[in-house]
Amino acid sequence: MPRGASPKRERQYQHIKQSAKKSGRYGGRAEEVAARTVNKIRRKKGETKSQRSRAKKSTSRSRPAKARVSSARKKARRPSAPRLRSSSDGRGFAGMSAARQRSIAAEGGRAAHQRGTAHEFSRAEAREAGHKGGEAVSKNRSHMAEIGRRGGER
Repeated sequence: MPRGASPKRERQYQHIKQSAKKSGRYGGRAEEVAARTVNKIRRKKGETKSQRSRAKKSTSRSRPAKARVSSARKKARRPSAPRLRSSSDGRGFAGMSAARQRSIAAEGGRAAHQRGTAHEFSRAEAREAGHKGGEAVSKNRSHMAEIGRRGGER
């Protein structure tokens, strides 16, 4: 650890170094990794010399009034509720079309069968699962009443 590091950072360094050695990670580089990790934390917290000098420089300068006005305008234009990301943003599995999701799931199913890790229901297991599902649905009285009102419609 560099000179001037606080006792807290020294303890952090020792803890990281010991846990890295105990788990056998990083080979003989446990000290280096621990020091780098603690120094990274110190930089983020503004505890290093370079960070302290930057802080002094930035506080001595004043920002132009124009910058303050633009940030106030940005705040005024913000919507009151945060924008929720919809599944149509095209990001991730949920953003894909239903057909694409189905094809990906089918690939996974085929791969599981090839590996021999896929579960196939026996007739008895399928019957038991259906029975459990039926019990769960029938507990919802309003749903059952709706089914009864519709009768034998299709």
